Amino acid sequence: MTVRSRAAASGRPLALAALLAFAACSNRSRATERRGPVLSIVAREGVVAARRPVGPALVSLALAGLPPGELALLREHLRESTDTALRRAAPDVFDLGDAPDAASPDPLRLALPDVPALTAAANVLGSPWEAPGISVRLGPTCAAEATRCIPLLEPPGMQDDALTRRGRALAWALGNAIWLQVSATSRPALIRALQESRTRPQSTIAMVFGAARGSLDEAELDGLRRQARESLEQVAAGSSRRPWLEALAAAPASWELPVPLESDQVLVIPRLAALARLQDFAAEVHAAMTAGGSPRVPAP
Repeated sequence: MTVRSRAAASGRPLALAALLAFAACSNRSRATERRGPVLSIVAREGVVAARRPVGPALVSLALAGLPPGELALLREHLRESTDTALRRAAPDVFDLGDAPDAASPDPLRLALPDVPALTAAANVLGSPWEAPGISVRLGPTCAAEATRCIPLLEPPGMQDDALTRRGRALAWALGNAIWLQVSATSRPALIRALQESRTRPQSTIAMVFGAARGSLDEAELDGLRRQARESLEQVAAGSSRRPWLEALAAAPASWELPVPLESDQVLVIPRLAALARLQDFAAEVHAAMTAGGSPRVPAP
């Protein structure tokens, strides 16, 4: 069930229904104006999902979606508990196959919820998304070979068939994200409220962006890269945890989303675990709007 249909079925407060209606209206208007970005879905035999390596660009995008100051927290916890943190956190992100030690504390994961951000960043940068029998590609226009073609900013509808739903599920991070159009005066407060909300243990938010591209704080990132290089010295050459640290050690300051984001927009990306409770994701965004300022609904 989509976010919109769940809101109607559950009888949530009118304010939440207004948020969902706003998101749908905003998404439709943007999709109509720009005719993109577009998800081109191709049904074909023989498509096999391939695991992509951990890359520096992925790490930079994940770090960019975190609240300010958390790079320093990550550096401290890497220094305190490199082996324990990576043993517990990395398998959840990259399926490294090492069983975590349930009895050991995990200061990195508790103090810095970077695992959802890394998981979401991997999906955001995952085009083309592939699975047996289907391939989905993100682009500015519909691909000529596409079996289905849907504007990314267009909300899911009851008319979506099984192939369309599979395509959206593969591109889950962007396919279920919420684009908010906000005034210049309320935008900074809204971003702060969303970032504060995502630090809660039960948050459904993975990343928040107020721009399509930018640069991380060079001083904080340099300290994090140095700590990652030091931590690499403690990890065996054949360890499955090395790729994460190597990507972190080489992470560039610059980052960029694969979709455009206008100056009056805020992009909120859900955690993978939130796909089973998208209504809670919408409610959390609504609560942040209440705390940080309401979005400006575009003119019809």
